[in-house]
Amino acid sequence: MKKQLFAVSAVAMIAGALTFTSCKQEDVTPPTLTITGGNAITHTLNATFTNPTATATDDEDGDISANVTVSGGPVNANATGTYTLTYSVSDAAGNSASQDVVVTVENVASVLAQTYSNTNTPANAAVDTCQTSGNFNYNATVTASTSTNGAFVINNFGGFGTTVNVNASLSGTTITVPGSQTVGGNSSIVTASGSILTSAPLHWVIGYTWTDGQLTEVCGSDYRGN
Repeated sequence: MKKQLFAVSAVAMIAGALTFTSCKQEDVTPPTLTITGGNAITHTLNATFTNPTATATDDEDGDISANVTVSGGPVNANATGTYTLTYSVSDAAGNSASQDVVVTVENVASVLAQTYSNTNTPANAAVDTCQTSGNFNYNATVTASTSTNGAFVINNFGGFGTTVNVNASLSGTTITVPGSQTVGGNSSIVTASGSILTSAPLHWVIGYTWTDGQLTEVCGSDYRGN
């Protein structure tokens, strides 16, 4: 009798186990992947860059942050441009999640980079005011360096000609222009400096002294951007 009871109990236990197993749902839920700092990052040119960290959690496996991998890139912090990093992770059941992080390496001087027109429209103009020459408008183009943060070039500086390129640099709102730069023929900049007055709308100025060896004149360049 005891043997029969034991046999019946064993069969019941096996049936229960089979029932429990068949009721358990398959894991089809992907992990949750979170990127520290978000999916769009603006990074300053020449500053050290480290890939942002990421965390990953799974409803079955818990914290699986150690399984996160990063592909794409690498981000070259010494060259302006847009770089994409892809973060991926999988749980034990093979469910996966991925996210792209777009990193834009940017020169701070890019805020000045545009074409300033020979126009009287204050919204987009380059105007020089000089002691002797008076006031005049001209076209000027500012290009930010792709490799040195803060550095930029002004083409047709002061209206001296489209072959004239003057180097300058931006730090905060202060603009530094090295002296002794040739602006055509025997003419050169003696001293120059400037600053950003407002950023919205963009308005910046450079005061400079130039000479051709005979005449020395003090001028001011006024740039108003879009």
